[in-house]
Amino acid sequence: MKIFLIVIISVLILLVLAIAVFALTFDANRYKDLLITKLEESMNRDLTIDNISINLWHGLGIEAKGVVIKDRNKTWNDPLLTIKSLNVSVEILPLLKKDIQIQRLRIPDLSINTGSGTNFRCALDLKVNILINSLSQEDMLKTLNAKGNMKADNAVLENMNVLKAALDKLNMLPDLVQKLKDKLPEKYSKLLDQNYTAFKPMDAGFEIRDTRIYFDKLLVKSDAFYLASKGSVGMLDQSLAISSNFFIPKDLSGAFISAVPELGYLADNEGLITMPLEIKGKVPDVSIMPNLNYVLQKLIASKGQELLNKLFRNK
Repeated sequence: MKIFLIVIISVLILLVLAIAVFALTFDANRYKDLLITKLEESMNRDLTIDNISINLWHGLGIEAKGVVIKDRNKTWNDPLLTIKSLNVSVEILPLLKKDIQIQRLRIPDLSINTGSGTNFRCALDLKVNILINSLSQEDMLKTLNAKGNMKADNAVLENMNVLKAALDKLNMLPDLVQKLKDKLPEKYSKLLDQNYTAFKPMDAGFEIRDTRIYFDKLLVKSDAFYLASKGSVGMLDQSLAISSNFFIPKDLSGAFISAVPELGYLADNEGLITMPLEIKGKVPDVSIMPNLNYVLQKLIASKGQELLNKLFRNK
């Protein structure tokens, strides 16, 4: 989730301020320098943009190339976010009411350095309707309201196996991952040996109000798991308040339970291993913790049922 947070905050602030400063002032000669200054102040990060071009054939079209964002204390060889090119198409008439209707934002190749040795890549497609009541930098975000939809394709998290990392959190079951590798069929054990995580296409709606980004149904899927989340992200303070449920598909859950019977305590009524997660903190200090009370309750309930079964069998 930290990765998707960085995507949402960085790209959305980039988009909102870029469109607002340029489209609402129409100062093309000063646009690039003014845009970079505004973005650097808003994000408290350094920014470069190689080239910006516009066209008015179908609304207001903006293309930017060579967009790179880095933390203040980093070098340009260690960027936070890299965009080779992006294209934005905006309706012209609604701009008179400070209503920014983005027909489409397309980023074919987005690369994000999470700062932990991993790298997230995807193609991003976004549609959003933005309403702002101020052009000043600080008030712009405070008065911003928006609704939109985001799609991500060809998403890959390099140098991290999310399934293995989640299982490692279950420290009450010692050597869990190693037990699974030793007992799982080959086609399943390979999932735990991968040093990356490939995601299926993602599609999520979002809303912005009171300087926070809200989402109710963010579903992240891979071949080994899926994550259903809801919550909010602060655009100014970058704080998180997200609740998630981590699921392992039924066939893979069955294989896991066969290899490590203790995991059966975490299965729901449909046979899916599931684990509630709480994601809190502020970027970059984000904590992702399983709900251990849920795990313990499932364990206690399962053990209690075993004792009752034994009692009735004895009678």
